[in-house]
Parts: sequence; structure tokens; C-alpha cells
Amino acid sequence: MDPLHEVIELLIRGSTVRARLGPHIINRLLRYHRPVKKTPVFLAVTIFSIFLTLSPTSASTKNIEGSSCKQSGLQQLQDRDLYSCVKVRSKLVWQLTDDNTSSFAPYPISGPTWQELADIRDAAAKAAAEILAKQAAELRAQQEAAAKAAADAKAAKAAAEIPKVAGLVIGKLLWSDEFMGAQGSAVDSKNWSARNCHRVPTGMGGGACFDSEVVYYAPSAIKLDGSNDGAAVISTTRITGALPSDAGRCLTAYCGFVSGRFDTHGKLAFKYGFIEARIKMPEGSGNHPAFWMLGDNINQVGWPNSGEMDITEIRGNQPTIATSATHFSTTPTLSPNTCCWNHKYKVDDLNVGTDLFAGYHLYAIAWMPNSISYYVDNRLISTTTPSMLDGTWSFNDKFFLILNNAVNAGFSGSWQNLQSSTMSIDWVRSYQVNGHGEVFKQ
Repeated sequence: MDPLHEVIELLIRGSTVRARLGPHIINRLLRYHRPVKKTPVFLAVTIFSIFLTLSPTSASTKNIEGSSCKQSGLQQLQDRDLYSCVKVRSKLVWQLTDDNTSSFAPYPISGPTWQELADIRDAAAKAAAEILAKQAAELRAQQEAAAKAAADAKAAKAAAEIPKVAGLVIGKLLWSDEFMGAQGSAVDSKNWSARNCHRVPTGMGGGACFDSEVVYYAPSAIKLDGSNDGAAVISTTRITGALPSDAGRCLTAYCGFVSGRFDTHGKLAFKYGFIEARIKMPEGSGNHPAFWMLGDNINQVGWPNSGEMDITEIRGNQPTIATSATHFSTTPTLSPNTCCWNHKYKVDDLNVGTDLFAGYHLYAIAWMPNSISYYVDNRLISTTTPSMLDGTWSFNDKFFLILNNAVNAGFSGSWQNLQSSTMSIDWVRSYQVNGHGEVFKQ
């Protein structure tokens, strides 16, 4: 205990000081006069107050026993005696009250010092920090475990979904679009461009149209369905009013429908691989849905020099038959954009024995150097090699993907009763096959 504290304790232990300060003040002093940061100031004020209490002016208090008072219940301290205002014979007077202060002794000074309190505080802070650090570490571990579990589940799902096709070794997934997104939103513009149609040779690209398709192509006809699994939906509708503002040109004598077409040209290109889509085909005679590929150099060399691989085309009036075709040029030395007497194609089909409009089915190409094989539900439709073509093999170069639904009576039967239809694409994926396969982001 420092000297000032000793002075305080000696002073307040004196009976005169106790009596004149009163028990309430003494108790507060005894409880408070412990080491604090402001000790010098506080003790100086306290000592000064005690000396004022002991001054002659304060000590000259007279005895008030029996003198009148104004309100019953009031109390005051004189010297070491406590007086209460009570009613005696219908008169209010001060009367001595025994408050047991004659045996008063100061409270013992106890409790931690400020240093001890600081140590306790620091220990508590350290313990709290350790708890928080432990909780943060546990949370990180949980998040890492959850992320690993999700990655493992995704890898397991991808591994389980790797196609199993006889005679092929299908490797890692190179690229996919699962068509996830809000209902009514557009397909991912990083992968796809929604097209109109045109026939300008120097700008054919993914929007080039050649057949007698009685449709206006409009980007607004292609929307995501917003489902948990995700799908892109091409809606084909008979025109009954005004055309959509984004509709393209009609390239035939008559166009009675609005439909959709989108492709990866200028954004993604593919060279070899096992490329597959899960599609629910549009139902009804006249529908001509297709999942196909054109040479990425079409704007430079034109069609058919670019080559074309029709992974699948479905005839609306033959719902159990899947067709595939390879289109090529017979005159590779001609100048670019020479068409179309130099065009030939090899086409094959497979009757799958089930209605392809009734649900989702798998349509794929196993594309390798000098070899093209087409599949439906992992069943081989046909294989094409250079020796089978009476013309140019332009299929060892980059190609891009196209998905569309046309309306074409010449290929798919009469469309007179067709009012509307939908083509739903669940996903498109590209894998390595027999060690071959590349995807180019442009």
C-alpha cells in the first residue's frame, strides 16, 4: 500500500472522523480507496475533505436531542450519533437512534489490484481469441470439406455420365453448357449467338440458311426454361399477328412461322472429340429439328467447301427415325464461295423403334482424324471416312455447333396442321475420344 493510502486508512479509522463523516461515506471510502490510475487526485480530494470534516467549524455541532424537527422519518448524523425525527406526545422531535455504530470497524480492504485485473482481462481476451480462432478454423475446415464433397460429387456425377459407347474410349469432359439460368433468360452469350438468316456469301457464318425453310428466325424464340436441371427451349409458332421485332428475313416465297436458331461461331470452335447433346425433339409433321456443325472457316471458303456434319436431323413425319449426314465439296480448287453444283452428301438413318418426340434422347458424333461416326442413344447410325466420299475431306479442321428447328415440308412432311412446337436442349457436352479432342475459345 502506498503512503497516501495509509494516510486515508489512518484518518478514517479515527472515531471522530467516522462519526463526522457518517457510515455511508466511510463505507464508500473504504470500498473505493484502492489503487487506481487516478489515485493521486482522488486521494488528495479525499484527504482535503476529511480535514474539512475535522475543522473547528465542523466540530462545533451542538447536541440536537429533543429539539423539534419538521418531518417524521428524517435522519441526520451528529458526531458519531444518529438522530431520527419521531413523534413524541404529538410533537416531532429529534431522538437518538441506536444504529450499532459504537462498535463500527472499517471493512477490510480486499480484492485484486489493477495489475491483477489487467492480467485477468488479458487472459480473458486471449481465451476469447483462441475460441474465435478455433471456431474460424473449424468453419474453414467445414467449408473445405463441403467444397471437397461437392467437387467429389460433381466429379463422380461427371464420371458416371461419361458416355459408354462400344469401341470408343471417351475421356475427360472438355466443355459443356447445361443451360442453367432464370426462366425466360437468353442462352449464355459467351458460348452462343442467336441468329437470323441470310445468304450473303462473305458473311454466311452461323446465320447462313440454304433450304426452303418457311420460318423467320428470331432470338426471342430461344429461352431458358429455368428448371432445376436447366434447358434451352426453341419455340416454333405459327404467325397469327405481328412479327417479333427481332425477326429476320424470310428467304423463301412464304414464311408462316417464327422459330429459333443459335450457334457457337466466333465464340467456340471444336476439333475432334465426342460431342453429345440431350434433346427432346419437337413433335408434329413439318418440324425439321437439327443438331449440326459447319466449318469454322465458312466465311473464308464458303459452303460446301467448309464442310458440314449433321449430327442429327429428325423428320417431323417419321418420329422413330434419326438421320445423320456429311456434306462436302467435289471441287476444292475452285474459288471461295462457289456453290452449289459442287455439293454432295452422304446420309444415313436409323430406326430406333421408339418415338423420339416422346422424351429426351442422346445425339452424338465421335469425330477423329479421317473418321466421323454418328450415334443416337449410344447406338451407331453410321461411320464416314475419306474413302467413302467422292470429293474433298475438309473434316480435319475446326468446326462450330448449331441448334435450330426449321419448318420444311420437303424434308419433314406437311406443316398445314402445325400450330406450335418446342425443342428442348438439356445440355451440350464435348469430351475427348480415343485421345482426340480440343475446344477453342475465341
